Amino acid sequence: MSRADLLSLLPELILTAGGVLILLLDALLPGARRAWTGIALLTTAAAAWGACAAWTAAASDPALTFGGLLETSRMTLAFSQAVLAATALCLLASQGYLRREGILAGEYHALLLWCATGLLLMLRANELLTIFLALELLSLCLYSLAGYHRRVKVSMEAAIKYFLMGAFVSAFALYGIALVYGATGQTRLDAIGAAFAAGRVTVAASLGLLLLVTAFGFKMSLVPFHAWSPDAYQGAPSPFVAFFSVAPKVASALVLYRLLAVTAQGSNAARWSEVVALLSALSMVTGNLLALAQRDIKRMLAYSGIAHMGYLLLALVTLDRDSLNAVFVYLLAYVLMNAGAFAVVAMLYRRPGEQHLIGELAGWGYRFPLLGGCLAICMLSLAGIPPTMGFFGKYLVFLQAISEGHVRLAVLGVVTSLVGVFYYLRVIYVLYMKAESREPEGLLIDGWGRAAAVLAALGTLLLGLWPADLLQWLIGATGTR
Repeated sequence: MSRADLLSLLPELILTAGGVLILLLDALLPGARRAWTGIALLTTAAAAWGACAAWTAAASDPALTFGGLLETSRMTLAFSQAVLAATALCLLASQGYLRREGILAGEYHALLLWCATGLLLMLRANELLTIFLALELLSLCLYSLAGYHRRVKVSMEAAIKYFLMGAFVSAFALYGIALVYGATGQTRLDAIGAAFAAGRVTVAASLGLLLLVTAFGFKMSLVPFHAWSPDAYQGAPSPFVAFFSVAPKVASALVLYRLLAVTAQGSNAARWSEVVALLSALSMVTGNLLALAQRDIKRMLAYSGIAHMGYLLLALVTLDRDSLNAVFVYLLAYVLMNAGAFAVVAMLYRRPGEQHLIGELAGWGYRFPLLGGCLAICMLSLAGIPPTMGFFGKYLVFLQAISEGHVRLAVLGVVTSLVGVFYYLRVIYVLYMKAESREPEGLLIDGWGRAAAVLAALGTLLLGLWPADLLQWLIGATGTR
């Protein structure tokens, strides 16, 4: 193991050490538990610095370490920073919720940091078994955090459902890896791509890749692998859903891009393009129609997340380096607007495990002007209304689809997006246009949570108004023009 190998793992080592440190301090100094959020945030910031340092120290871009198992590049750096941003927003939103519910403990922060570790490894993995190990690391942490509120039955139910579905998906992924290895004799993605390009592809290899696409389609809540997400979102602690709903999708989207890039080198690339187009259309239509019928805001955001992943796939129907630019911008927008919405939901709803009815927010835009304004901005961004970053992200994925000749699919995306405008604006209507229906009771609106909501809302506004620098950086990262 060389110095370059160790340096490339710097962000993951920092996150792992931070989680271990918090668990040790929690055992030795239980009275100082309010400090764990600050320590976890410092660890996340140090990991962000470590990712930049690892990329700066790389001899080339991209740089391969551990015998080609891990990649360090500007693009993996960008995706890693998006994951760490989601981690920081979740930590900020969690402090008040955990104190209010009496479940503030070090294992929450440690599990979240280790989950981020698995996501960073998965983002940079160039080999199927490494991807699988990273997937299992983050999945175990996600299962534990989904059922973290142990006194709430619906939280335990959500964790069990997610665990059972996740176990099947892990089996699919491992069987897919076995089939691909058996057919090509390789687990490295570049070597598998070379086998596809040379025409040495069997039915077993194609079936294995299809199983892998299924596994990461599950993580992205694509139809028909979406059934777990509404129940898991509703039962899991709301501030954790700010992370759970976005960060795994960031890593899974990049892995899906790499898997599809392998298939694009073969003679059946057009058929794989049709598979992606079908998943995109099903997710856009199903997600928006089911979200339209929801009265619970967490379930509405769960179904709308399915639709957003359908929009994202528009950029992956035909693969090129421009696709990756559109994917990253859309995912960054989704991280900010969805995490911001769940940060506000965590503060404004007192009863975990019960329904989070949209109607209960009636008139609270005036009672809580800061939080109401942040939630309204996040809803506008989710709806794709300018000048938010959500609009810019949708513009890029629709433009990518149209430029590659998928006009009908892009038109379907625009039409379903208009359906989404209705249920997002309904939340804003209830906030400001309806009379107050309930008094605040038992809420704990702390400075940490306010900071999470403001940062998310401000980020989606500023990047929507001035996206040029971000896009220029991405063009340099991917080598596109």
